Amino acid sequence: MVPFLDSGAREDFLAPEPPTLRPSSQFKLLWVGQLEPRKCLPLALEALAQTKDMSTRLLIAGRGSMREEWRRYADALGLSDRVTFMGPVPYSQMPALYRSADAFIFTSLRDSFGSQVIEAMSSGLPVITLGHQGVGAMMPSDAGIKVPVKTALETVAGLGWAIRRLAYAPEERLRMGRAAWEFARTQTWARRAETMSGLYEGIARKQFAFDEANKEIAV
Repeated sequence: MVPFLDSGAREDFLAPEPPTLRPSSQFKLLWVGQLEPRKCLPLALEALAQTKDMSTRLLIAGRGSMREEWRRYADALGLSDRVTFMGPVPYSQMPALYRSADAFIFTSLRDSFGSQVIEAMSSGLPVITLGHQGVGAMMPSDAGIKVPVKTALETVAGLGWAIRRLAYAPEERLRMGRAAWEFARTQTWARRAETMSGLYEGIARKQFAFDEANKEIAV
């Protein structure tokens, strides 16, 4: 069995060069996705609430039925001045949005890999994610931080620790971002098509060899 991502990197999302450190007075975290229960944005909000002593902002791009409820939850956590619900962002503007951030956070409880993850990696962003399902299995360990899924309190604590680690370690953040970008370069749709063609050709060769061997046995 050959593991294979169900999403690929678009060429227009792939940054032409690896990321570099940018001076910034505020650590900017980006969350992208549908505002629906399985995406579990509250995990990111609760983790952010553990970093109130830091200059950190969370940008949230997306629409969905939970938007108002989760906006009120952010207010209840005392995050109204540190969280921006951007609503739906035009797809053509997404590459610039990714590249304006310092790191990407992915909190989905039920997903394969997530096209947002490969888009963020294409822009050279280190990824904070839950260490389960597709992203836990397929994302290179040096491209971000995979937080173990345990109890709710432990998981939120792990996400909060990951935010602090990336915010306070810019050189490590840069190394992870470059590893993410290098991985994304191998996952463009063109490269994926070449890989898939190679897999099909290998299967065809094995089937041909099997058929020829059976012919000799039959004779």
